[in-house]
Amino acid sequence: MSTLTVSARWTFRLHRWALIVWAVLAMAIGGLLLWTAGPLADEADRGWRQTQACSRLSRCVVDMGLFHTMYGLMTTAVVLLPILVAAWAGASLTARELESGTALTAWTQGVTPVRWLAVRLALPAVVLTASATLLVVLHRYAWAAPEDRMGPYSRWWEPFTFHANGPTTVAACLTALAAGALTGLLVRRALPALGITVAASAVLLGGAHWLMPHLRTPVTEVASFRDGYPGLFTGVELSYGLVTRTGAHIPTPDCRATSGDACLRLYEQHGGTGFYNTFHPASHYWPLQLTTSAVLLVVTALLTAASFVVLRRRTG
Repeated sequence: MSTLTVSARWTFRLHRWALIVWAVLAMAIGGLLLWTAGPLADEADRGWRQTQACSRLSRCVVDMGLFHTMYGLMTTAVVLLPILVAAWAGASLTARELESGTALTAWTQGVTPVRWLAVRLALPAVVLTASATLLVVLHRYAWAAPEDRMGPYSRWWEPFTFHANGPTTVAACLTALAAGALTGLLVRRALPALGITVAASAVLLGGAHWLMPHLRTPVTEVASFRDGYPGLFTGVELSYGLVTRTGAHIPTPDCRATSGDACLRLYEQHGGTGFYNTFHPASHYWPLQLTTSAVLLVVTALLTAASFVVLRRRTG
């Protein structure tokens, strides 16, 4: 039996409880997403139809069910998965084994440090990619459920829905895994590594979300005052405001008037001739998803390479 197989089996045995917990968590979220997309969406559909049927002059109380509550909770759970991965990876995958001496034992039994780290990154990466992809698919199914029925649903550009519906969540899990492994190698103590990894992963993922709208050229649309802001609340907005006579784009002046005509006169005093909106429409969804995922994977590769460099220097 090769040392690689032995190392893989040892890694599985050492972290089997983490794998079991992750499997239970993934199955629970997946099952709740299916429940949300099926019975809860049907219940919300019936409630919405009753609402539409109510007379505007009558008072009626309609129960819309748990769909939106459960959808919000599951969306949050899917988006926060990378943070859980980072916490486990930073505290257990490398730091605890170095702190307890388990890693040193493996190195003295024919497993090289490089192979030891490679196995500890490769096996979780495969499990995370498969499970996170499944959850993203199920979440997208739950998100699209109201489209087949009636009633309002979460917009594609809302931050949590955007990431839970696409590959950025899968890429973020891999980034968190690499960040946790590197932190564990640097700190070598489980508890400090836990806190540092969670904070570092939050910064990395927040930075990726901030960078996302700037990875593709947005669309700018212009409309008259009568037509209002073009494309408002239809995509990822970067900026909006007034278009002046010279064609410049300026922020909309603050107007506290009680009538729309008074605000329009104020806008015209500032040289405004209409409104503009710079945003990413729905057609930019997949380009934004793929470019953001690519950025996260590049960061993952850099963190992984840094982990091997740190390990090589510390083990000679």
